[in-house]
Amino acid sequence: MKAKSITISGKPLSRFYELPFEKGSRVLRLAVLEQIASRLHNTFSVGKKPEPLASTSLSFDQGLLTVHGKLGGEEARVYIAVEYDNLLVSCSVDTDESYLGRYAYLTLRAMMRNGYCDFQEYYWPACFALGNKRSGYVDVVKKPGGFTIVLKKKFSGLFRPGDDLPDVTERAVVPRERLLNKQVMARLAPVSIGYCFANTDLRNFHSNHYPFLIPYVFAATAYLKTVKSFKRFVLNPHDVDGISLSPEQEELNSICFAMKELAAIRFNVNAHLPEKVAENHKLNDANQLALLKLWNKALPLLMLQRFTHYLYTYSMRNVTGKPVMRDMKLVEFSMEVPVLSFVLKDEGDYYELELKLKVKGKLLHLNTDQPSLFLVCDRGKPYLWYLLEAEMDYKLVWFFSRLNFRVQVLKGYYQDFFEGFVEGVERWYEVKRG
Repeated sequence: MKAKSITISGKPLSRFYELPFEKGSRVLRLAVLEQIASRLHNTFSVGKKPEPLASTSLSFDQGLLTVHGKLGGEEARVYIAVEYDNLLVSCSVDTDESYLGRYAYLTLRAMMRNGYCDFQEYYWPACFALGNKRSGYVDVVKKPGGFTIVLKKKFSGLFRPGDDLPDVTERAVVPRERLLNKQVMARLAPVSIGYCFANTDLRNFHSNHYPFLIPYVFAATAYLKTVKSFKRFVLNPHDVDGISLSPEQEELNSICFAMKELAAIRFNVNAHLPEKVAENHKLNDANQLALLKLWNKALPLLMLQRFTHYLYTYSMRNVTGKPVMRDMKLVEFSMEVPVLSFVLKDEGDYYELELKLKVKGKLLHLNTDQPSLFLVCDRGKPYLWYLLEAEMDYKLVWFFSRLNFRVQVLKGYYQDFFEGFVEGVERWYEVKRG
């Protein structure tokens, strides 16, 4: 992955010192920096309070971060290149492949206020052609105190080596219960029960639950045609005391209660050890799959209900008490199964992989304004929801939905980092090559 022709201020690659990232990331730990510095020499006062380094400016040119700084009365420029599994650092004063200079050490240390620094935002392999000031894939936007790097609109799904990809090793279809006889459609009463699809945007950091169902009690209008008012969410069996329920509603309620127990997301924080992070990921994945199975059990029962609503919750704390009338939107569910397919296009310098979904052979234009994990809807019919039938399906849809349903991969690293993913996808889904 190293660009052997890189030179900065006349310095060849041999003038860059290499530091290892934490495995599977672009994170450099302070402990690693200190260990390397102390092994090289003892002139930096390693481990003690560092000398004050004044950083005057940051710039990013042709994929290299330059930090301008002052130490005492002396000025220096430190150059940082982010590679696949290591960091390359050089300096206008000293530093080469065998020596980490004082300025380079102090600059990196100053960037590790929390004991580490994640260099992912500066990792753009093969995006900058040598000799060109501008990249065809990203824009470097200057702002007070520095800059920000943003993808060009056309490349919102640009893949970088090391980016996470969904697992495509085995596609297991979750059995779907058959549709029950419509003649057992739930009867209405002046005070009755309906079901709410509680959803939120998992792309939002503050969102804290997966999509689930929750019953609600409502009062009907005259002739029992519409909802006049919502009374309360049903959080436990006692909340429906005095209301006549059908056997199907009894079963559906038990499914809803089980869903709510699984819906909360376990979050990781910086202080968590890798073992704790892995444990939370494993638990979240298990809960997702359990929820998908419950959705499949619930779907035919939902088809028998007179009233089903959608609520964008923002977070679990809002699923309590009395539903707000203006926030509850009427929705329907379908027993039809969305089918995934892909198109792989050769676009010259890069490949583009596009995800498509169809229902009964008709293309589904996904509504990205209200994404859900297990269910999808067409933006032309945002009130009609379809349930995906496999864990791999929803993980692929969720992954591609965050990237406008298209992933771009530069040809320089397609074979090593992405071709295996395409081959895995092709074992389970149709992939057309254009």
